[in-house]
Amino acid sequence: MTTLIDKRDMTYDRFVEVAGADHFLDDTERVADEVNHTLIAERGKVNRFTGHLGELRADGAPAFEGPPSPAPLPNGFYITHAKEYVDSVAEAIGFAANEPAEFEADPSVTATSEGMRVVSLQQMLNGIEVWGMAPKVWMLEDGTVDRVVGDTVSVSPDLPVTPSVSAETALRVAAAKAAEPLTLRGPFGTDELPALDISRGFERLSAQPENNQPLTFTKGAFEEAIPARLVYLYMGGDARLAWFFTFSREHLLVQYHAFVEADGRAADANAPEILYFYDATSHAIAGTVFRHNPNEGALTEVTFPPPTTDYPTLVPDGLPPGFPEAWTKATDGTVATEGNNVIAFGGDSRPFEVPVGQGGDGVFNPLVNSPEQLVTNIFYFCNYMHDFFMMLGFTEEFGNFQMVNVTGRGKGADPVHAFAHPRPVPGTANMATRADGLAAEMNMGLVSDSNRHTANDADVVYHEFCHGVSNRLVGGLADANGLREQQSQSMGEGWGDFFALSIINFSRAEERTVLGNWVVDDPRGIRQRPYDSLYPGTFAHIGKRRGQVPGPGNSGLDYREVHNVGEIWCATLMELVRKTTRALDSKERGYRVTWQAVVDGLKLTPRNPSFLTARDAILRALKAMEGRALTSAEYTAVRTGAWEAFARFGMGFDAFSANASFDGCQGGMAMPPPGSQD
Repeated sequence: MTTLIDKRDMTYDRFVEVAGADHFLDDTERVADEVNHTLIAERGKVNRFTGHLGELRADGAPAFEGPPSPAPLPNGFYITHAKEYVDSVAEAIGFAANEPAEFEADPSVTATSEGMRVVSLQQMLNGIEVWGMAPKVWMLEDGTVDRVVGDTVSVSPDLPVTPSVSAETALRVAAAKAAEPLTLRGPFGTDELPALDISRGFERLSAQPENNQPLTFTKGAFEEAIPARLVYLYMGGDARLAWFFTFSREHLLVQYHAFVEADGRAADANAPEILYFYDATSHAIAGTVFRHNPNEGALTEVTFPPPTTDYPTLVPDGLPPGFPEAWTKATDGTVATEGNNVIAFGGDSRPFEVPVGQGGDGVFNPLVNSPEQLVTNIFYFCNYMHDFFMMLGFTEEFGNFQMVNVTGRGKGADPVHAFAHPRPVPGTANMATRADGLAAEMNMGLVSDSNRHTANDADVVYHEFCHGVSNRLVGGLADANGLREQQSQSMGEGWGDFFALSIINFSRAEERTVLGNWVVDDPRGIRQRPYDSLYPGTFAHIGKRRGQVPGPGNSGLDYREVHNVGEIWCATLMELVRKTTRALDSKERGYRVTWQAVVDGLKLTPRNPSFLTARDAILRALKAMEGRALTSAEYTAVRTGAWEAFARFGMGFDAFSANASFDGCQGGMAMPPPGSQD
């Protein structure tokens, strides 16, 4: 993600100016007496930008009334309980007495592998979304609240409800910015996108019966129709009523999110100010197939799908019968790179088709580096990742990518559209993820400097696919847009690198710590340093420029850009899998437990998290495995190793982050004190 305009003051410290630590803790103790159970609030868990507590832990909260139910409870039980609970503890979070604390819930309730329930909430005011303020409520299966995690903010109830700036006026200003020529820079090179001609304007496609209802405009020169809605954007100290638009460029290589003032504070009503404007697309660092890349083995004929023994994960109970589902379906005597999970194209051409024999079989056996081979390879990689993550709990009800959801849960109609362009394309590699029910789009292209194609490298495809997973599990199903702050974006990159490397390392005798080395034809790969235990960057270095990272040979390191900062998160997760493997004395269990904890942690992580918020979610996911996937003794050893990994990279018990920006990150190497709970 690239931010072009941000008028928010991310250095604003509302906690000091408005609340104060002692006042905060007094409210927590008083509210705990009112709800009749223990509430745990820590000064270090306060988001200084909003002045609200980012995590409120509960001990002894009541479960649902009545005897346990043998059948899973409806989502409505958890949603109602979560909303009522947050209302009851609102003052402990940071809301003032009698201040509106209005929330709407995502109708889909997430469940982790160990049965924890996660309700995703969105803060509202006057029926309008308070953008980015979306906490999650963690509950046990019986309804016992474990904690409330994520951002909220106090905003004035007197904020305007009716816009002073029309949607058309705001759209004209935002579209002019989105239509500007753009230079895409990345490790694969630089690409230029030309300016767009928007002189013909835009027309409304839908009416807006109420101010808090969305509307849509024609696409004009852009790739898709332009959605619009009103939101409140917290700026630091105050909030603004704003129009929110999404603009898509060709092939979704760029998806701009634009916030334009709607409250009429600008001196010229015909030239409203853009408050926040960024590219939300996740760019890359960016059958006979290469199973990872040409350096990791020759072209190999594999079945589509391969047997479950080819996956490093185990098939859990509860998946649809016959998993993994067929990747293709024969139609009119042919079979194509088109199925329920993925539709793979060769640039602008149709999916690759081959005839089906008398036995009902078909083999995609194209020439190496032909357009058809590239399509076949990206089809294989994306389907493989679909099945891999489905076995870890990224299933239909939690927003996975499928045309038809056989369980009837989730929305469907959203397979990955994977394009293997037979030429260089702007951005070289990217993944655009949208809300559940809207197809994701992946683009892979030729790297000009090496003349190698990203569709043949699992490092790149796996990384991009992971953006879709993290965007939906953290961002929620409503808009898959929960990784927008600087640390959050960086973790999106780090999660992608971690899975790309750890999946292949599962079956390798020697750990691979360099990413993308084949596709750029450089043994150093595309990151600043290898992801080994000696990786020099830590949480304390976030925001540091070249020359500010101590240590011999570190003068060239830079941690002011999301891909580079994401390296710190990936290095930490790589260390986590090493520590877990040692604690369990088993490589297979070490990797599988770590993968599951990371995916469960994604489900628990609220929108726009800091590294420390995501750290705590992983630790809680591991805790939930005690007595299930792990014995108590194993859990103790794994927990110790996990804290050692986080502390090694500056995310120890004494680390601090004022918010999820790059400002004010304070590293810590301390282990938790005896008796502390994660």
